[in-house]
Amino acid sequence: MSDELRFHDDTITPNGPWTTFGATTAGRGPLEYFHSAMEYVDGNDAKGRQAIDLGCGGGADSRALLARGWKVLAVDAEPGSERLLTAGLSPERRARLEITIGAFHEVKLVPADLVYAQFSLPFAGEHFEQSVRAALGSVTEGGAFVGQLFGTHDDWVAEEGAVVVDHLWVEKSLRDFAHVDIDERQYDAPYGTANQTRHFHFFHIRARR
Repeated sequence: MSDELRFHDDTITPNGPWTTFGATTAGRGPLEYFHSAMEYVDGNDAKGRQAIDLGCGGGADSRALLARGWKVLAVDAEPGSERLLTAGLSPERRARLEITIGAFHEVKLVPADLVYAQFSLPFAGEHFEQSVRAALGSVTEGGAFVGQLFGTHDDWVAEEGAVVVDHLWVEKSLRDFAHVDIDERQYDAPYGTANQTRHFHFFHIRARR
């Protein structure tokens, strides 16, 4: 298992574990899910196309998008995300970046060629379905959504109260998209600073309108 959900469980800051998660992941490069998104949308030379990074955290994926020529709306509920994301950005890249701090269901999203939500939407709580609808509704004609949703057997359900879905729910939610690729993954792997084995079950989704 790669670090997509890893934060230092034993180093909780006053602002909570997601602040720690953002700081911990700020310096990493993009993970396989990001590269899968870039392949899907031919996104390595974006030439000013618009992306939304939902749950930008420390900004690793937003910075990777900016480096590939995207305009980026980065969204996160943690105020510290703005500082982490903008640190060291060139003026040219900063001019293509907009940052919105707030919960997914509260923020105003822009029409986008790519909505990227790496393991973020399941933590929207009671506003999960509203947040998913907003994310999918922001995808323009010819644009794409790429993200992950947890399945019913993932350990994050019991430990963090994450929202889970089944395959049929995912299919129904994406029925307005012209092409849908749903990769359901389920396995055990080490996780976190203690390398404790846990069970992962999620859907890696790529959908084009």
